Amino acid sequence: MSPVLRWGHFPSKFRFRFSHASASRAATSNIIVEVSDRSGISGFGEGCPRSYVTGETEETAQVFVSKYGPNLVESCADQSTIREWIESHETQVSQNPAAFAAVEMALLDFLARRDGLSIEEYLGYPPLRAPMRYSAVLGDSSPLKTGIAAFAYSVVGLSDFKIKLNTNLERDKQKLARLPQHATIRVDANNLWKAPEVCIEHINAIDRNVWAIEEPLSVGDVSGMQRISQELGVAIILDESLINASQLDQYSGQPDSWVANVRVSKCGGLLRSIELAQAAQAQGMNVILGAHVGETSLLTRAAMTVGHALGKSPLAREGAFGKILLKQDLALSPLTFGRSGILNPDRYSLARKSGFGLCIASDRVEWSV
Repeated sequence: MSPVLRWGHFPSKFRFRFSHASASRAATSNIIVEVSDRSGISGFGEGCPRSYVTGETEETAQVFVSKYGPNLVESCADQSTIREWIESHETQVSQNPAAFAAVEMALLDFLARRDGLSIEEYLGYPPLRAPMRYSAVLGDSSPLKTGIAAFAYSVVGLSDFKIKLNTNLERDKQKLARLPQHATIRVDANNLWKAPEVCIEHINAIDRNVWAIEEPLSVGDVSGMQRISQELGVAIILDESLINASQLDQYSGQPDSWVANVRVSKCGGLLRSIELAQAAQAQGMNVILGAHVGETSLLTRAAMTVGHALGKSPLAREGAFGKILLKQDLALSPLTFGRSGILNPDRYSLARKSGFGLCIASDRVEWSV
């Protein structure tokens, strides 16, 4: 008998509000999918629909899952048939990447658990063992709160910082002045400016060395972003401007100027994220493994698989906040970085467990069906 699926929402408040130019959040916004069978095997997936990233909402995600999820689960018995389904439903997946990611993750987790393999082994990769380092990520908070958070990160040994920008120059100057002097800094504008010269003037006035700017202009403004990169001598991190591998061609010139921010929910699941990250590296682009604010250990775990599939290590990793941000996580043992931002997979025995290797508290989900 074919496995069945159900979906719902995992509600958890944040320990502190997280803000940036596109949104301000104090609680999770997601869709959770479970695929299970009568033998008791269950797989879980997560999507974080964001209207300002992919045009999705929790409501549209649930509509997609209810319409396409049953067919996907019934017709796909292995990863090759999942890939065929993606190819035959390219338009639907591209329009609903977060919703599809939740179903695909749950199905892959289920299939790997059914076969008694870790998700890496199921996809044909070696076991996951190497420790990985995560970045400190700071929202658009007041200079005082920024300083407190930066100090806390610095005390536990983090030195790689990403910080959200604001149109208020004086506020940004004060915020960045409170980051450790030894920090490696990249900034995220969340499509803050319309004109490249405004961005260039703002970054020059901040008076801190930054190595990269994420999404400084309107989505897809390639020429404007190229100008910023050339005049400031920084890399441009592509997030909303790079959702899938078909968009890579427009960034083929000067690959050192571009960095792909690959997020499993944004990019339409685990398989498409691996495809995009590998294609970006083949084009000479570096890769950052990003995270949505408020994602649980499920998406953190999926991003670990993407990084493991790459020929070259990502420049940075975001996520693995566990209960640092969330008051409650879906995983009973949340994936959380420790000192110096290090997360060691062996601490969670991920290589020795089937599927994603997480014990999910399904009773914490508000199931719709």
